[in-house]
Amino acid sequence: MVTASHRRKALSLAVFTALCATSHAYAQQAAAPAEEEEPTTLATMTVTAQKREEAMQDVPIAVTAISEQLLQDTGVRDIKDLQVLVPGMTVTSTQSEAITTARIRGIGTVGDNVGLESSVGVVIDGVYRPRNSVGFGDLGQLERIEVLKGPQGTVFGKNTSAGVINVVTRRPGYTQSAEGEVTVGNHGALGASGSYNDALGEVGAFNLYAAKRKRDGWMDVRTGNGPRKETDDYDQNFHTVRGKLLLEPSDNLDILVAGDFTSREENCCTAVQTTVGATAAILNALVGGRAVAAPGDDPFDRVAYTNRPTTQDIKDSGVSVEVNWDSPWFGDATLTSITAQRKWEAINGLDYDFSTADILYRNADEDESFTGFDTFSQEFRLTGATERVDWMVGAFYSDGIWTAPRPTA
Repeated sequence: MVTASHRRKALSLAVFTALCATSHAYAQQAAAPAEEEEPTTLATMTVTAQKREEAMQDVPIAVTAISEQLLQDTGVRDIKDLQVLVPGMTVTSTQSEAITTARIRGIGTVGDNVGLESSVGVVIDGVYRPRNSVGFGDLGQLERIEVLKGPQGTVFGKNTSAGVINVVTRRPGYTQSAEGEVTVGNHGALGASGSYNDALGEVGAFNLYAAKRKRDGWMDVRTGNGPRKETDDYDQNFHTVRGKLLLEPSDNLDILVAGDFTSREENCCTAVQTTVGATAAILNALVGGRAVAAPGDDPFDRVAYTNRPTTQDIKDSGVSVEVNWDSPWFGDATLTSITAQRKWEAINGLDYDFSTADILYRNADEDESFTGFDTFSQEFRLTGATERVDWMVGAFYSDGIWTAPRPTA
């Protein structure tokens, strides 16, 4: 016996099947013109997650690849902006922008020390950035960003146990072009950037990119008796210059020379208080007024207490040379050499007691808070493929010098 409920289910299934068949037929008709642009799919998206160009669906890694168009549409300009597009990825700063840490799936190197090597590797145009915060600046014109989740030590070496952020910026092209952008936002945010690309005859091309961005602070600061003068925090003021030169003297050889410089002169980072303990009365007595938040103050009011400047001055610069040669060896295997020299310096003022009491602080000068890294790296890679095997061999060398605060006399 067939009940009314069963008849309704059978009718619903028949209608659903008919709709699917109709939609399928319509999709075939709509896809008929061969001239239309093919959409980006896993089969057409090209990535270099294994240091070779491959279709994304052929890469046996959990990869989130973000295309140039999506990066432009969402306004991604640095790695911090990227976390709105990548599930399971967070990027945070603690005492200053110099101490910035990336985490993937909750795993990352956590510690207020710029000397710590991150467990999330940052690679920009094939150059590994060995320290926390070194790779966090304006990235310029982007081609794509790949976030590799999980251990990547086989291909990218040590210190990638949580994953890799692989940034690929735009290469020079042989078409003359110029681009510009102006952005406006809340808290007085204003940014301007421009780029120029041109050919150098038939064997070379270059591009230049420059950007300037400013923003007022969004954290109100109670300074007490000073000496801090700034009444807000987390402002933004940085500029970036990037350039690339591409030389292709023959069909099997290309040389890419790149250089960049970024400067950040800002104030960061104060903090709000969520809990006020019994020691607040002692701090208030020391300053003769309010030293910290009072019980009942709402942390979401974004009011911080500090009497010392949180001035930060961060400089990041470097040059690199990448050479790719299609050799006659091992079935036309490609030999790649990437040579890079980078320099990073930071001066950060800190108020460790997070109050208007003058207890524990660090001044923003070279004698107390200077930190710097000079890093040289060299990578050699030989990649090839047969009908059955894709193979790669290589070597990587890195030498870094860490400069700590200079002791006073």
